[in-house]
Amino acid sequence: MSRKTLTGSALVFAVLPAMAFAGSPPNPEKAQLTYRQYYWNEDPGSGVGPTRDEWVHALQFDFNSRFYRDVIGIDLGVGAADALAVGNDANSITNLSADGDIQNPDSIAKATTAYLKLRFGGEHHRFRAGWGKKRRDYHLYADNNTRILPAGSIGFDVGYDYKDLSLYASRLDRFSPRNESGWGDELQTFDGQSIDSVDLAGLASTLPANLKLEAEYLTARDYMDATFLNLSREFAITGNSFIAVALAHGNQRDGGDLFEEQGVPGFYPAEDDHDASFNEISVTWHRKGHYAGVAFTNVYGSHYDRVLFAGDYGTWDSEADNFYRFGLEGEAMAKLSVGVDLAEWGVKGLRWDGYYAHSDEADGYTGFSRREFLSFLKYRFPGQLRGLSLAWLHVNFETRGQVGPDSNKELTFGPAGFITHDADRIYLTYTYEL
Repeated sequence: MSRKTLTGSALVFAVLPAMAFAGSPPNPEKAQLTYRQYYWNEDPGSGVGPTRDEWVHALQFDFNSRFYRDVIGIDLGVGAADALAVGNDANSITNLSADGDIQNPDSIAKATTAYLKLRFGGEHHRFRAGWGKKRRDYHLYADNNTRILPAGSIGFDVGYDYKDLSLYASRLDRFSPRNESGWGDELQTFDGQSIDSVDLAGLASTLPANLKLEAEYLTARDYMDATFLNLSREFAITGNSFIAVALAHGNQRDGGDLFEEQGVPGFYPAEDDHDASFNEISVTWHRKGHYAGVAFTNVYGSHYDRVLFAGDYGTWDSEADNFYRFGLEGEAMAKLSVGVDLAEWGVKGLRWDGYYAHSDEADGYTGFSRREFLSFLKYRFPGQLRGLSLAWLHVNFETRGQVGPDSNKELTFGPAGFITHDADRIYLTYTYEL
């Protein structure tokens, strides 16, 4: 790693544990050190999309304490990442920050987690609270974890659990990108206006007949609003297997004076009334680590592709949020997913997951089609190499079409845009439990 990376990582590795262990050290629930190497080779073929040839590595330490007196605890994490090699033909890098020079990207050294957590109550009634920086994962907002170091958000969280009912809320006021150092950035629109906070509230509950209800509401103050509803049920069948059925509905809409009605060049067209919704049904069979499922998603009203602030990578809890989004207005996606645990056939630790998704129509476009095939093969080493894993991701994604006659649509290249992308990604990970 470069001198800048080593200096920064030494700083965060020294300061955070000192803060954590001032006084009596908390008893760890989990402490682990993870080393990663990622190699990504990607290109758009004959279409439009990024060209990447990046080989990077990272070291990350995570500490999660138990709750002292069953009330208070801390979670800490630090990480550092740097490039091993970047190809001369690459015009994009995504695990690190290019800062104008793709072939010589900046290294990263930062705190990934610094979180104070509290809880009160017993087994049937429990109040939860916390403040600080961590990776959050909700239906309507999730910090991205698909790069060599995770994104994170800064804010506070509260929750209450009673039997099969869970209520929770969060307020986020800063964001830490996955490919940058630093504590966190202010939330802003694409044209540089400040967003005070992202506020979220949700519930999960088990209803009669074993129906599970999940609901969330979110607002990026004066900018975007979003809602999510999901109703699901599992049906037991013979042979230690079950079928899960889920119905989902979501909506995102402009939420105030900060919304860019003039559009964002290359990403979002001009619109003075953004109001996009989706409906989805999925049916999945599960048995001993295997599954096979089908899903159908329909988008209507507008493109389902907006993010909550300029640095956000986008969250859409939908089967249509694949490598890219099947989220244009009027787009209807069908998807077949399969997962296989090969341990049942004598290859312990080897797993394959994949899917094929397609759609053939979107409002305002002619000759439209979108296809995506994804394959993910992962092997977890046994015995003395326990903690080591090797994975290969292969993606073939293609979107075709043109703006139709008398249409007010545009060819955009945002999350649901007209992008073609072929990708091969190799992930080498070793985690050592301390």
